Amino acid sequence: MNEENQIVLAMAPGSEVSRLGILVVYFLKDEGAIPLLALHLDRIEMHTKVPYTLYAVANRVSKTAWKMISERPNVKIVEPPLTSLRASSEHGYYLDAMLAVALSDGVSHICTLDVDSFPISDTWVDILVNAAPEESGLSGILRAENGDVALPHPSCILARRDFFERFTPSFSPDSNMTPNFRTFLHSTGQSADTGIRIGYTLWQNQLPWGILLRTNTRNPHFLMAGIYGDIVFHLGSAGREHASRQDFKHSFMHRVSSPIKRFRFSGPRSRKLQQALLRFARGDVDKHILTRNTQVFLLLQHQLVTNPDALLGYLQGSEPLGASTELASIDSRESKR
Repeated sequence: MNEENQIVLAMAPGSEVSRLGILVVYFLKDEGAIPLLALHLDRIEMHTKVPYTLYAVANRVSKTAWKMISERPNVKIVEPPLTSLRASSEHGYYLDAMLAVALSDGVSHICTLDVDSFPISDTWVDILVNAAPEESGLSGILRAENGDVALPHPSCILARRDFFERFTPSFSPDSNMTPNFRTFLHSTGQSADTGIRIGYTLWQNQLPWGILLRTNTRNPHFLMAGIYGDIVFHLGSAGREHASRQDFKHSFMHRVSSPIKRFRFSGPRSRKLQQALLRFARGDVDKHILTRNTQVFLLLQHQLVTNPDALLGYLQGSEPLGASTELASIDSRESKR
């Protein structure tokens, strides 16, 4: 652990937290994700040393998963009205619904996690609380490796309740349609995602926030299997379904076809032609990257649920005891990229 974190540990553990409200939206596509869910719940329970309530929206999970979540200690199932929103917009909608319930219950701090993120240290709450500047009272993950510059990522955000009471931000990934919001996106270069309005609130009010960066020693993938601040792990399962800009960083075909993508075509026929040209130029590369990402994700997920301590230790630089040789091979290739 680095020197900064050692200084934080010298402070009174969790002294400011009277009750932590942890917000998680549970999306599970199949029963194969049950072992990961169990690990996520186990690690929250194992490493959270302050009083807490785990607020859960779990209306799109199996009966097995719902039972597993609801029977855990300190869990409060929240059942807001259903929405037709999907992807990050749905995620933000349910986070907003749980936030209102948690604040009404009187929690002193709010924390968001993803279904595939969890603490890996008993000091995670202490470090996040003490990393948060007094002005904002907020700290969280910044996925700089994904190109983020002004987005606290909801795989782990922690803030005092007064941040939400003062500014009433939403977790929606959508623009609030104001000129100032567009200025924020343009001036920072930040892409929209769940939590973008949290970033906008910080930017608009010129508030500093405590940033947790990726601290992996080993990286089987530039985005997946991230450890942040030595205290939180995020598998990053979305990485297997969507390619990011960083995935194409070394793609010759993406570089030479970038003028086609940047050109502003007018009219539906022209835009269809643009998309057809991009598919022709980039299709094989896109397919290869998505296939590779899926293979890496499945390997990481298997390693994580069968021997989590071995994987976490491997990512943090320990000898690869229990980590597969295939994982070491992937890590070696990624390191050369």
